[in-house]
Amino acid sequence: MKQEFNKWEEGKRTSLWIKYKNWKYVSCFITAYEKTNGYFYAGVFQNNQVHPIGQFLFGLKPDEKKALFETIKANKISEDDQFFYVEPGICVEVKYLEIYEEQMREPHFHRFRFDLKPEDCKFEQFIQKQKNLPSDIEVTHPDKPLWEDPPIQKIDYIHYLREISPYMLPFLKNRLLTVIRYPHGIFGDPFYQKNCPEYAPEFVETSLSEGINYIVCNHLKTFLWLGNQLSFEFHIPFQTINSKGPSEIVFDLDPPSRKEFALAIKAALLIKDVLDQLKLISFVKISGNKGLQIYIPLPENTFSYEDTRLFTSFIAEYLISNNPDSFTIERMKKNRGNRLYVDYIQHAEGKTIVCPYSPRGTKEATVAAPLYWEEVSKTLRVEDFQIPHIMKRINQHGDPFKTYFETKDKQNFEPILQFLKNKKPAF
Repeated sequence: MKQEFNKWEEGKRTSLWIKYKNWKYVSCFITAYEKTNGYFYAGVFQNNQVHPIGQFLFGLKPDEKKALFETIKANKISEDDQFFYVEPGICVEVKYLEIYEEQMREPHFHRFRFDLKPEDCKFEQFIQKQKNLPSDIEVTHPDKPLWEDPPIQKIDYIHYLREISPYMLPFLKNRLLTVIRYPHGIFGDPFYQKNCPEYAPEFVETSLSEGINYIVCNHLKTFLWLGNQLSFEFHIPFQTINSKGPSEIVFDLDPPSRKEFALAIKAALLIKDVLDQLKLISFVKISGNKGLQIYIPLPENTFSYEDTRLFTSFIAEYLISNNPDSFTIERMKKNRGNRLYVDYIQHAEGKTIVCPYSPRGTKEATVAAPLYWEEVSKTLRVEDFQIPHIMKRINQHGDPFKTYFETKDKQNFEPILQFLKNKKPAF
């Protein structure tokens, strides 16, 4: 019988829930044996130096413990009243729960690793395990600098993707993915990638569209593999591979530069006022570059891009008619002046938008971060939403897009669309 709605109560034992320990595993080598209590001390290499990670005893069978002790005693390089010391040479795998005060918590011997050499036991791999990265995802060059201010190394970036994955993967699911890769971090030239490369692992799913074999990022392993390929930006179309027509309406509010970011705030609040009057549920995110983007989730396979264009052009015309000095639909940049470009044409089949929570290739390591509408004010700044701060923000304030998908079937869009088709309203 399914018991998915069972209530968990802290401090109470129950047969309705089963407790599993979330073991992590590390390959390490033995550095010493403590005579007084029989503990074996373990370490890994960090920058060619031995980095201690704790000690273990439990998990060894009596004959294994005896053989290990005899080996250490016979090969000791030094000895004092408390320890036998050995050169790194005996490799083992130890399981533990977490790191506390730079030591493994509840370490248990798991198995000998005769297939490894001591130099294979690296601190970088040990750190990777802290974030529960899939065992078959290898992070190459983990200390590679990607951003300078804030300082972010490759392993930091992979950890961000691991932590943000529950919030970002639902938006990537079943979407044809375009990424912007930065092979040298923010310090070199990027390039767009649409076609899945031939060297991609077998677990990477793809979908063929108009001659392009797109990656479809439905799983964590694909997501982290893309991160290891230094994909910084994740851009997705407005529909899934299973949809006919748009899955949402998105308004991209694009000021001339970040200096005119106030124009995006002004436009967003004006649009929000109209959407509220029409009883449409909307969400907003900062683009991570210089503007804002407003989302209206739609039920799947219900509306066409022709339908949504009728609505987006109406909103654009409303903004311009009321604020011609602030907003424009002029496609030519040279003719826009300092006005914000309301890009309603961009909402079309085959066009893309940056995915919620995607990093951006900016010097500040900014993120296309979802916002609460009450945050859209004069104090809002693009620079406040950087990779190192996003998970702390979610943990403290929650995910502003938490109810995004459940609102799709609640939208009041059909009567509005019919009204627009029959009569052009006037505000």
